[in-house]
Amino acid sequence: MKNNKNAFFKVWGIPILLGVITIIGLLSAIMGVGVWHIVSWIALSIPVYIMFRYGLKYFT
Repeated sequence: MKNNKNAFFKVWGIPILLGVITIIGLLSAIMGVGVWHIVSWIALSIPVYIMFRYGLKYFT
């Protein structure tokens, strides 16, 4: 049973984490101004950076 749990998080751990970070970024964008927008920019930049970084590895 423990092996199945490790396999699940090995496959889906990073995508779930990126989804949570994206949701935090989107919610903070609509919550207010000032610090919320800074949090939004940072949170939404993390998945874009990771996709760009691994996309370059894939295509080069």
